[in-house]
Amino acid sequence: MFFDWRKFHERNADAPAVVDPRRRLKICMAGFAAALLLVFGRVVQLETTQGAAFRREAMQPTEKEIVMPARRGRILARDGTVLARDRTVLALAVKYRRLQDPPDKRWLRAAVRSRLSKADRKDADKVAAARAEVLAGRSGLADRLAKLCGIPPEQWAARARKIQDRVERIAESVNRRRQTKAAEPIDEDSSWADRLCRLLLDAPPSPRIIVAEELEHHVVADDLSPAAVAEIENHPERYPGAKIVTLSRRSYDQGTLAAHAIGHLGRGEEEETVGLMGVERQCEPLLRGRDGLSVELIDRGRRVIASHSRRDPAAGHDVVLTIDPALQRTAEDLLQSAAKRCRNYLLRKNSFDTFFGDVARSPSAVIGESHSRGRLCYIPFGGAVAVMDVNTGALLAVASEPAFDPNLFVSGENDELKALFNDESHPLFNRVVQMAIPPGSTFKVVSAVALLESATVGPREPFDCQGYLHRPDRQRCEIFVRRGVGHGEVTLADALAVSCNVYFFHFTGEMGPRPLVDWAGRFGFGRPTGVDLPGEAAGPLPSPENIRQLEGHAWRTADTEALAIGQGSLTATPLQMLRMMAAVANGGRLVTPHVVMRGEGRGERGENSATIPFSSPRTLSAIREGLLRVVDDPRGTAHGTVYIESIPVAGKTGTAETGGDLAGHAWFAGYVPADKPKYAFVVALEHAGSAAASAGPVAKRLVLRMKQLGLL
Repeated sequence: MFFDWRKFHERNADAPAVVDPRRRLKICMAGFAAALLLVFGRVVQLETTQGAAFRREAMQPTEKEIVMPARRGRILARDGTVLARDRTVLALAVKYRRLQDPPDKRWLRAAVRSRLSKADRKDADKVAAARAEVLAGRSGLADRLAKLCGIPPEQWAARARKIQDRVERIAESVNRRRQTKAAEPIDEDSSWADRLCRLLLDAPPSPRIIVAEELEHHVVADDLSPAAVAEIENHPERYPGAKIVTLSRRSYDQGTLAAHAIGHLGRGEEEETVGLMGVERQCEPLLRGRDGLSVELIDRGRRVIASHSRRDPAAGHDVVLTIDPALQRTAEDLLQSAAKRCRNYLLRKNSFDTFFGDVARSPSAVIGESHSRGRLCYIPFGGAVAVMDVNTGALLAVASEPAFDPNLFVSGENDELKALFNDESHPLFNRVVQMAIPPGSTFKVVSAVALLESATVGPREPFDCQGYLHRPDRQRCEIFVRRGVGHGEVTLADALAVSCNVYFFHFTGEMGPRPLVDWAGRFGFGRPTGVDLPGEAAGPLPSPENIRQLEGHAWRTADTEALAIGQGSLTATPLQMLRMMAAVANGGRLVTPHVVMRGEGRGERGENSATIPFSSPRTLSAIREGLLRVVDDPRGTAHGTVYIESIPVAGKTGTAETGGDLAGHAWFAGYVPADKPKYAFVVALEHAGSAAASAGPVAKRLVLRMKQLGLL
């Protein structure tokens, strides 16, 4: 039945005219035909005028830029010993899709289809069998490669998982940013062209982007044996998706030697390898070279047909350190021996009666039983030894215990690194520059200077020490605690030699806090030394202005007395104590410690110091006399453990109380030779108890080794 248009128009003669739908359709078809004709005409025009040029361009190979990493500069000791270098190694790289677990569905489907004909792809049983073969081949490949590289299967799986985690993070980040951008509202100020492109390209969001890392090879094992390399290269059919690549790897040939000073490499914020600690970080711009750039020409079949270098890599510059390898090794060995003694003898403020063997929770701790309290306790141990030229600030040794092997960060084994990070003794903590602890009686050097410079006491003025200041149960000397007697009549040099607390309690109480705080600041306490190592701590220097912030109360006489003997809120690093001793030894110049001797464009580091304004040369003479008698005088606190007949040694012991049940920190800071000072040195042992008994022997062996090496 057909629609009668004539009757329709007769019934609606008075209604407004309506456009014939067939006419509208004809107009639309005509417009579409015109547009199609226009496009066709443009195609014909391009073909006739530029077709040959387009075809030639399409046949041209595409370019792929490849970054060629530059060789990193070496780190050398002062005698030329190589401490860190880049070395070329042969490594195994495996296609990401063969490491991914579970395997990518699209890759697995393509691998299965490649094994079957078009007819067989419709057979479910054959598809299942091919799928099983592909999965078995993946597993077999992993087993063969792991065995060939000498890697346990579980370690191989862990490395593959680590690679997959990194690639997935990259892919997730890229896709998340893309989805976020697609979800952003269209800017009202955008042009119509921008809006059209946005609508066509971003809405709805396209499928997940496959990042380049998912299509590349990833290094699973390096430093392969020649036999493994030959096997893989000669039989590629047995190892699909695997290839041998040449890499540059950082090597720390001396192992743990000076590890805290040298540092290590790791991945930075942008997934690039950079220095993360020590000189590796401090001298990153100098050590890091300029990467090169090569170009590969790839044909339409994705085959490399040629390659050339666009920019050659430029190696980084070498850095020479002030470290003396032999002395550094000695310092580290001495610290390890001290740690061993600490494990074998339970050093606590309240001594133990029983030792349960070497059952420390970590290499630098002791677990024992306190009979007085009847419980197990954990005693951490760490230490630092440093030696510095008193005139230039060059550091010959910077040993920190416990140590670590920076090669662990090169291999990147998860279990080993996890154990390193979780070690309660914090082996990555550089105790020379970061350990801020109470300095104890070693700080009496500053107190003595303040007393002399403020004219509170004369160098020969006597004082009668009864063993305590006011009451026998507080503000006492150690000799009173142990024997119930005082030091008797003492002068300033005597007070330093026998470490008389009461002498400093009495006279600093008369002097007041301001000269003491001022002179401590002049000696560099309360601020970093400026050493060229990252992460340096300063430690607070209490004063009447900041004591409320530190301890929550106004300044009291007791705070002055505590500061005078290096206790209270005062803390200092071994490097700060070392610089203080160097200033006494060199005549009052506060040098800046450094470990970097030479680099490209810089020569030997010379003096870099600030002068401490002593009002009289007799001040330093009196201090030096006291420090010499600490070791030389039979009554001196370090005579029994540090005295060497052929070498005059000056220094100061310090046993810093820590509170609670733990033994105090043991210090010895000094310089040698005492008559013509060349080197200052410091020994700091955490929770090692008596300074004379623990830090003293370390200091003596260190000085003897310096003489043996010809440094004195």
